[in-house]
Order: sequence, then structure tokens, then C-alpha cells
Amino acid sequence: MSRWRISKSKAIELREWALEKSGVKKFLDSLPELPKKGEIKPGLYVSYEIDERELDGEIDWPDIGVAWVYAILPDGKREYLGEVRAYNWETVWLCTKEHDEIDNAEEWWMQIKESYEKLKKREEKGFLKRIK
Repeated sequence: MSRWRISKSKAIELREWALEKSGVKKFLDSLPELPKKGEIKPGLYVSYEIDERELDGEIDWPDIGVAWVYAILPDGKREYLGEVRAYNWETVWLCTKEHDEIDNAEEWWMQIKESYEKLKKREEKGFLKRIK
């Protein structure tokens, strides 16, 4: 273990700080949390699971993923749409599938929703092709 490691409880505190500071908390609060098991209905979900492998930054404080947004498609497939990353109570990154850094929460959320709508349309076209 390096000296640049944070505990899981500190990571959870960092998550709360990052969600508030970035302004995405209000958007993520509108989503159901991604279930860990069982059948999942199609839709948008958020996951707050901390990846313990990210807690050790080795040569610097780690930047960790604190929230992820996924689309669950009708076939049950999970598609990544975006995430929130945080570094040492200093910096927050809002990322999407297409962009590594988005400037504000509203733009980030708009891109998440647009990506989801594109996925839904793509899936509908695929479904129509399969039944013809």
C-alpha cells in the first residue's frame, strides 16, 4: 500500500462532496440506483459503487469514479453513458462516452440524455429489423 491511498469511507465522503460541488446531484437523484442482481427494466440508472482498485493512487492522490450513469437496454445489455470523477477535494470531472470533460452539470446531463435517446432509437431500429 502506498502513502497515496484513501479509505473507502473517505471515498464515500469525496463522492458526496463531488456530487454537490459539480451540481449533478439533482440529476442523479432522479435516477434509480442500478441493482446489483436480478432482472433490470430498461432505462437510465446510476451506480455509486466505489471501485476499491482506484483507492490507491501510487504516486499521487487517486482520482476516483464516484458515480456512473448506465442505460439498460431492452435486451438487458448495460451501456455506459457517463461518470463523475473526483480528486482530493480539489477537482471534479464530468465525463461522457464521447467527452472526457464537460464544463457544467446541465451540459453533462443534456449529453447523457441525448446519448440515451440515440441508444433507444438504435435499439428500436434493430428490433424492427429482427421482426421483419
